[in-house]
Amino acid sequence: MPENDDDDLTARYEERGVPTEWLDMTPDAMAPAFRQYYRALPSPSTKRPGSEYAELLIHDPVTALRQVGLISEDEEPRISTMVVNHEKTLNRYIMHASVVVSTNPNTVGITIVKEPE
Repeated sequence: MPENDDDDLTARYEERGVPTEWLDMTPDAMAPAFRQYYRALPSPSTKRPGSEYAELLIHDPVTALRQVGLISEDEEPRISTMVVNHEKTLNRYIMHASVVVSTNPNTVGITIVKEPE
């Protein structure tokens, strides 16, 4: 896919119902203890809009999650990250990220899945 084809990528996300901004997907049963969020991001190697944020989420998740308000400035959570398909390079891959934030603000879990464009 050409690097300047952002509209096509966004259209494919929309067609599949994939959010390109953080979406609160917390089931009612989880809400007392956790908040769950999901979104897709372009690979950091693509230099598409949002790729800088994807890079930040991978390398400095506290700052990335603070930027969008998923955790507050005064929280210092312990973060665990799991990368699915980690053996694959991020070149030409889309990242799907799921974040679970404890309402006790001490723990955040991040799962990143790589999908070919």
